[in-house]
Amino acid sequence: MFRNYLTIALRNIVRHKLYSFINIAGLAVGLACVVFIMLFIRDELSFDSWVPDSGNLYRVDVDAELPGRPVDHFALAPFVLGGFMKDHLPEVTAMTRLWDVPMTVQVGDRQFLDDTNEADPDFFTVMKLPLVAGDPGQVLQHPESIVLSETLAKKYFGTTNAIGRQVVIARASCGKEKVSCPAAAATLRVTGVMRDLPHNTQFTIGAVIPHTSPVDRIGDQGKRAWFSFNGYDYVRLAPGSDPAQMSAKLGHIMDRLVNFSGDAGVHMPASRMMRTKLVPFRDVHMNTADTIGNSVPPGSWTTVYGLGLIGLVILAAACFNFTNLATARAMMRAREIGLRKCVGASRSQVAAQFLGEAVVMAVVALIFAMALVEILLPSFDSFLGRPIALNYLADWPLLLAIALIAMLAGLLSGIYPALVLSGFRPVTALRGNQSGQAGSGRLRTALVVLQFAVSIALAISTLVVFAQIDFARNQQLGFRHDNTVVIQTLRRLTPDGRKSFMDMLRAYPGVSGVASSSNTPFSSNVNVNNVHLPGQSGSLTTEQLLITPEFIDLYGMKLAAGRALTDERSEDAVINRPDANNDGHNILINETAARYFGFGVQGAVGKTVVIDKAALHIVGVLKDFRFKGARQAVQPTFYTNDKLDSATLSVRLTGQDIPGTMAFIDRTWHRMAPSTAISRSFLDDSFEKLYQSDRKQGTLFGVFVGVAILIAALGLFGLAAFTVGRRTQEIGIRKVFGARTRDLAILLLWQFSIPVLIANLIAWPLAWYYLQNWLQGFAYRIALSPIYFITAGLAALLIAWVTVFSHALRVARANPIHALRYE
Repeated sequence: MFRNYLTIALRNIVRHKLYSFINIAGLAVGLACVVFIMLFIRDELSFDSWVPDSGNLYRVDVDAELPGRPVDHFALAPFVLGGFMKDHLPEVTAMTRLWDVPMTVQVGDRQFLDDTNEADPDFFTVMKLPLVAGDPGQVLQHPESIVLSETLAKKYFGTTNAIGRQVVIARASCGKEKVSCPAAAATLRVTGVMRDLPHNTQFTIGAVIPHTSPVDRIGDQGKRAWFSFNGYDYVRLAPGSDPAQMSAKLGHIMDRLVNFSGDAGVHMPASRMMRTKLVPFRDVHMNTADTIGNSVPPGSWTTVYGLGLIGLVILAAACFNFTNLATARAMMRAREIGLRKCVGASRSQVAAQFLGEAVVMAVVALIFAMALVEILLPSFDSFLGRPIALNYLADWPLLLAIALIAMLAGLLSGIYPALVLSGFRPVTALRGNQSGQAGSGRLRTALVVLQFAVSIALAISTLVVFAQIDFARNQQLGFRHDNTVVIQTLRRLTPDGRKSFMDMLRAYPGVSGVASSSNTPFSSNVNVNNVHLPGQSGSLTTEQLLITPEFIDLYGMKLAAGRALTDERSEDAVINRPDANNDGHNILINETAARYFGFGVQGAVGKTVVIDKAALHIVGVLKDFRFKGARQAVQPTFYTNDKLDSATLSVRLTGQDIPGTMAFIDRTWHRMAPSTAISRSFLDDSFEKLYQSDRKQGTLFGVFVGVAILIAALGLFGLAAFTVGRRTQEIGIRKVFGARTRDLAILLLWQFSIPVLIANLIAWPLAWYYLQNWLQGFAYRIALSPIYFITAGLAALLIAWVTVFSHALRVARANPIHALRYE
């Protein structure tokens, strides 16, 4: 019997080519999408799950709250916090820290600027990352030690057998008091080689040195400062410990033992200013999307759930096609079913036959789906920027799940047609080859509505995502960011060397401007300070940017009131040192700060504020510029002219001979700082990274919109063919009574327009709800204009018309005599 059912199923697939193509193509594409989505979700949820003994390991995140400023959620923590927790919380059984500190590594006469990290000596015993050589408990015990990844070992020495080899790194334990880092060097010995970490990890580790190293970059002051958020703290809790209770307990202890008034200049309880949150190590990737300073872009549960839902609805749409077309074809198979029942077939046998046909079609579709996955997987990997492999032997649980999903899809799509067709009465079926199932038409309409509702909602989302990204990229930020090179290693020069380097760059024909600052646009770094207004108690927290006077012109920033700072006036310079006397010196503020202080833009010029106990005069108000792009609102900011601590260089190029200019910058740097590799990047690249994940999300939406619409259009095409065929006699009668071809075509098009119009009513509120929440992530965003909804709805309607038009026109033009002879 099974062989008979299989033979009939294959015969039907071959005989009814259009019907088979629509079902198999739709289901294959739907299954392929499901496979890609499963691979992506599996990869997202696998981050750091491979790290052994990480069940009780937590990353210490910090929520910093300062007066008048929104709470900042940091993935980074002060160096001192981890040790404080280990000393005062007995539930903390182990603690380690990791700081990302760029360093130039010299091997022979070659220089490398790679991912270098400082860590506690016990880092590899707490964080059990795999070593291919070296003892985890000993590799960082000596100050002159360094651990390399396999990639860096091969890069430096041509082999992973690098134990005992030596590298040279500039000695640089510099605090602010030293202003710059002289180029004395220290020799470190390779004590361990770490296996290259997979892509699904929160770490970006190339080399690790102990923070006791002679080339330590954190410095004694950085290790004592409570408000220096530059590294990652990890703690291991005793089994059974509640991380939320640990955070609350730590807050009470900090209130008793820590006074932040010296560090932050604010009189607030320590537990309010700095709230800790212990994030499970394996959950860091998925549960820290709103934090500042993640070393790897975090994942998003919204994306995971959204893609999972999209995969389900696309697969459901393919199943709807099968159900729709199978019930629509019921009239064509009524006589076959009647004959089977007359010769003794039971209803269960007939139902089993049709379920078997559905499963066979699903298996055939699965074969084509896996072929599509194999063809498109390299492009999928390239798009995501990560290697997502499908290993048929190692990934057998995933493959089994995919096969079960395909079987389930076949069963679900075939169960209703099987029940309907197996319920035909033999006498009625044999008499006129009629199914007698009038109610199935409403089901087919409902399924078409659901298909198009999904397609329209995805189309609206795609339009809005790309419109918001385009708005964010093209909005007026208030400054120029084109043709600008940012150099991060300026602190490696002495003050005189820094000035000489900038002067040489200014003199080059390919450079139009040079300026230094403490920070540059699109950076995640945040420097804050407290501002006291005369005659008022308390303080206001604002952001602080140290600049040189050329910074304003280089970035094309505009003054709203007053004047800019200049080197020609000594009072325009502010020295950022605790012992400096800055009383009576001048600063700039932005428009937001002028309003925040209650001065108003025009009234702020000439006002005095107190910063670090110095009375400073406001001589100018800069127009607001969106330093962080469209996602973050402009914050109150003041600007001081400080050449010593403005250690990030911005170089504006003329745009002529950019390769030659970059080569000149590199040569000049190497001449000025031969022991340090230059760290430079284009500001435009940083700007593009701001919206990289959004662009990928928009592209994914666009692809899935295309797939959903393709599946819906395929189903509608097949359904139109059968529906129009069933109305042949009706159309013939209408033509006899004088109906024109145009009238008949409009009649048929209208029949298929109604489900699309209903689908719009379902899709619009769903898309609006999702997009309203998504847009809240942007401080500056587009309005949800009706044009996006109307455009998507009209596009879906047009696709429906194009899909059924050929059928409608063919039948409407047919000779009524042939139509009336149809039955």
